[in-house]
Amino acid sequence: MKKLTKKAATLALQEKIKTLILEKNLKPGDLMPTENELIELLGVSRSSLREAVKSLEALHILDIHHGIGTFVGESSLVPMIRGLAFHAQLHVHNNVKCLLDILDVREILQYGFAPIALAKISDQQVEQLQQLVALIESNARAATFSDDEERQVHLLVYRAVENHLLSQYLDAFWQIYQLLEHELPANTATPTAIAMQYREWADAIEARDLERMQHAILLYFQRIRQRLTLKDTPV
Repeated sequence: MKKLTKKAATLALQEKIKTLILEKNLKPGDLMPTENELIELLGVSRSSLREAVKSLEALHILDIHHGIGTFVGESSLVPMIRGLAFHAQLHVHNNVKCLLDILDVREILQYGFAPIALAKISDQQVEQLQQLVALIESNARAATFSDDEERQVHLLVYRAVENHLLSQYLDAFWQIYQLLEHELPANTATPTAIAMQYREWADAIEARDLERMQHAILLYFQRIRQRLTLKDTPV
């Protein structure tokens, strides 16, 4: 029988630990068996176990609290964000195809979930949305713009869907673009033009007008796509 490489053995041990979590029906935040118990249950050495546990911590599957114990981690897309951001950074100097691919996925999610978001968003959330847009407009009159308010608008609208995975994905995509902001062409849209787009979006949501809302979403992504393609335009 062919002996596993060290990397393959570590990956196999990680899978055994994940299987153990499922078999024991452990939930995020639950305490894992002790190190000695895991060594006995899995039949592995202490050093191999520690290496596998450390790798699973990096993936947010496990959460190590030194002096207390190891717990099942909360679900998180942080590892995915880091991987996508690094992949984009590798290629962004040559072309922005990787960023456009990410943008396409984000656009499909926001456009596709718009009917659910519109049906479930509360009057209180609409009021919060209008307050955010009013702040964007106030900043625009001072010729300033904040990415944070823009990000909050997107997260607020889709929080109404009550889909934790969707919220994480949208926030992940937002963080990736922020990480790469300094690599992209300057934003040619004025703060006033951006504020007008968000005003239209907020008013469409308040009017519960799905067609108008989805049209505003398409215009938003068109603006970003135009900015990204400037990078590949010959001077």
